[in-house]
Amino acid sequence: MVTIVWGLLGPETLASERRTRTLGLGATVRAFNDLAVPGLGGVWFGKQLFLATAGVAIAERVGNSGRRAQNIEVANAVEALACYLALRVNGWNRDPRLRGAMKMRDKTDVSFASMRKPSFYVTQPMRQATVQPLRSLGLVESRGERFNAFSCTQLGHDFIDAVCADLSPYNRSVLDHLVGWAKGTHDDVTSSVSLTKALTPLDPMPKRACDFLRERIVQGSGDEASRRRKALDWAQRLRIEPQPPLTWDAKPAMLDDVHWCDLRAGALFFVARDAAITLLDKIEALIANQGDQRLSLDAPFPKAVADSSKFLRDRAQTFLDNNYDPSPGASAGIFCRECTERDDARLVEKLLDREGRVLQKSGRDIVPGVAFRGLRTSEPETARSTEDGGTEADVEKTVPLPVGISHRVHNLFLLNLDLCGELNHWLGA
Repeated sequence: MVTIVWGLLGPETLASERRTRTLGLGATVRAFNDLAVPGLGGVWFGKQLFLATAGVAIAERVGNSGRRAQNIEVANAVEALACYLALRVNGWNRDPRLRGAMKMRDKTDVSFASMRKPSFYVTQPMRQATVQPLRSLGLVESRGERFNAFSCTQLGHDFIDAVCADLSPYNRSVLDHLVGWAKGTHDDVTSSVSLTKALTPLDPMPKRACDFLRERIVQGSGDEASRRRKALDWAQRLRIEPQPPLTWDAKPAMLDDVHWCDLRAGALFFVARDAAITLLDKIEALIANQGDQRLSLDAPFPKAVADSSKFLRDRAQTFLDNNYDPSPGASAGIFCRECTERDDARLVEKLLDREGRVLQKSGRDIVPGVAFRGLRTSEPETARSTEDGGTEADVEKTVPLPVGISHRVHNLFLLNLDLCGELNHWLGA
């Protein structure tokens, strides 16, 4: 089985430097993720999309009233409020669907003016995981690709209504009250059970909202919609019929051959990419234990580094032996060929040329970069794109999926559980 550990993913990272090891592979990662499950970004439960859609709708209405309101700050404030309300109810206990427990615990001012400030909530909210799916599912339309350029479509308003139709906090609709909150005319957002129920990520959406979102995922006639449909069918089969750990030798009947080949190639690439990050992690930890915090490229590497180098070479060669590379410009193959370098020092130099922020070269030595953490190692998904960066999900329960498969398939499995009303049970919540 594969353990789903997204670690921090949308990390509450260093204030000055984001902890990322992209290795120049961001476009390659995005391409393989979109081949796996097109258009769904980093979303893994429905309330992520609802909160972001509501944030856009609220910002639009506030802006139409003549007040300044940007989508990002309004959506971040709405998400912060949702997590704050949920944490108050569950006793400030951690849950993979909640952010900011430590940061918000002692906060008492929950006005919009306070919550809109970047210092109130986390630096990378779940909203960032929704940029792509909001557009691909038709919940927003856009003058550009950035979140601040989004405007809510009729489908977006229909989605909000499907979530909130039966809820009337303070004798108003959920959206009306939140618009008033954002305009500073309604201050009370903590005493209404209805408002908490609408916003909290811990409560599943009503069935009609789940059905609506499922329909948006499967609608369409193109190849992307077809892949989403088939992948969702696979997630549903895994939910209904528990499977033994799956291997790449057993293609699910509902997936076509090309989709399966794309998934397999992506998995082989992700395994090689993660092996490269592990090698850099080990070098970082080793340097942290050196008095002068440097490691010579001309001296023999310690066994742990040499073993990690060999493991990386083997994984990269496995990708190349598969002889199939659908990545843009064959970028995955270019990376893997670099990683088959037989000389350990030269292999590490090639990785340093791609990295540069956590570790870097100084002459013939490896030294700390601006994002150096020493013994604190990277997460498996540090190379994921900014668009997917809002997926802080410490979901450690296993799903019987083939090794290395895109995390969008894991996400879709969890999203399907949510749409079936079973995510709380799965998480043990």
